Amino acid sequence: MGTSIPTAAGELPVIGHGVQLARRRTEFLASLTEIGEIVEINMVGMPAYVLTDPDLIWRVLVSESHNYVRGRMFDKMTEVLGNGLATISGKPHRDTRRILQPTFHRQQVAAYGPIMSSTAANVAESWQAGRAIEVDDAMNDLTARVVNGILFASDLGAAAADAIQRRLPVVMKGMLTRTLIPGAWQRLPLPANTRYRKAIDQMDSAIDEAIAAYRAAGADHSDMLTTLLALRDEEGKPMSDQWIHDQVITVAVGGIETTSAALSWCLHYIGTRPDVEEQLHRELDTVLGDRPVEIMDVMALKYVGRVVQEVLRMHAVAVFMRRTLGPTQLGAYELPPNAEVIVSPYTMHRNARWFPEPARFDPDRWSRPETQDLPKGAFIPFSAGHSKCIADNFAVLEITLALAEICRRWRLRPVPGQSVREITTGATRPDRLTMIPEARSRAAV
Repeated sequence: MGTSIPTAAGELPVIGHGVQLARRRTEFLASLTEIGEIVEINMVGMPAYVLTDPDLIWRVLVSESHNYVRGRMFDKMTEVLGNGLATISGKPHRDTRRILQPTFHRQQVAAYGPIMSSTAANVAESWQAGRAIEVDDAMNDLTARVVNGILFASDLGAAAADAIQRRLPVVMKGMLTRTLIPGAWQRLPLPANTRYRKAIDQMDSAIDEAIAAYRAAGADHSDMLTTLLALRDEEGKPMSDQWIHDQVITVAVGGIETTSAALSWCLHYIGTRPDVEEQLHRELDTVLGDRPVEIMDVMALKYVGRVVQEVLRMHAVAVFMRRTLGPTQLGAYELPPNAEVIVSPYTMHRNARWFPEPARFDPDRWSRPETQDLPKGAFIPFSAGHSKCIADNFAVLEITLALAEICRRWRLRPVPGQSVREITTGATRPDRLTMIPEARSRAAV
């Protein structure tokens, strides 16, 4: 018989831990570290098991991943992503990942660099010194432009690009709540449910129209949709329109939501920490001088890289889920069939055992020994194993280039008295981050 699994405190009749999951999910999940290496919670009538130990996480994601499939969170995500790479398991996932892998090869991702840096430059050029901007909205706009520019270089995709940019925030706002708080209320004609469904329908229709237009045109537009249309399965047959649709929306969700959140947090910390700002500007001035950032600069921007790494630690995705295929032995614990297992990168990255002073933003921790020998499973901003984000290099490159291009031009100052609150959608992002741009010139180096 396995070791007993402790239960989180604060469970209420009927709704279980629903209040904590709805109102303060990241704080609640992070608090479970003090209870045990695996903790049972009640997701409004459905038991789930939260992992807080890196070894157990590594077993689930990598060494014993054959015992699991994607869990409830991904069931709900199929409403939006269909059978895209992010929602499927087993052989379909392996086959799809193999087909898509060349699209996200390092050399191909590097080719997207000019789009990333020029888009960031265009966004930064639109700002005016002294005029406040909503940074979270601006970064969402920036990353949407990048993704749409890579997906749809032709005007045939313009309507799809517009629909993704406008409707995706509505979709992401509703997705995680539907995962963590199941219930019949999701089917009621409430305004939030109506907006959610309408946004999905509008994105779906626009993407389908773009795919049909591209097929009819039959031209090479040198973009990702053209590449997807040219892909073939194991039998040499073209991929179906529905398969391509699901990959397009998966790329859009992955490339906009978490990337824009990370960029927003980077600018927040740089603007509120003079020591971080000074060191980052010194590096930009040394490496770039007065010229725009280029792909070849990324390796030299070591401190910028550490800033990005630290944001990925502090504001990681809140949860992703796995489900046991049968009775499962996980370390010293026994899990029942179809058990929902929660992995929380946010929780792991806030564990003081692996990250001293975890609430402190400290880019230099990534140059110290404490982070060089982390156990597997302790730092998983993009998951791990076969389920690791196929576009992780894409995301880090985009954040780095955009950050360099913005910060070489501007200092962003917080609005006095503003309190920046963390909220959870698909990512953990700032809620209304208002900052004031101040033009800067290159310092003598």
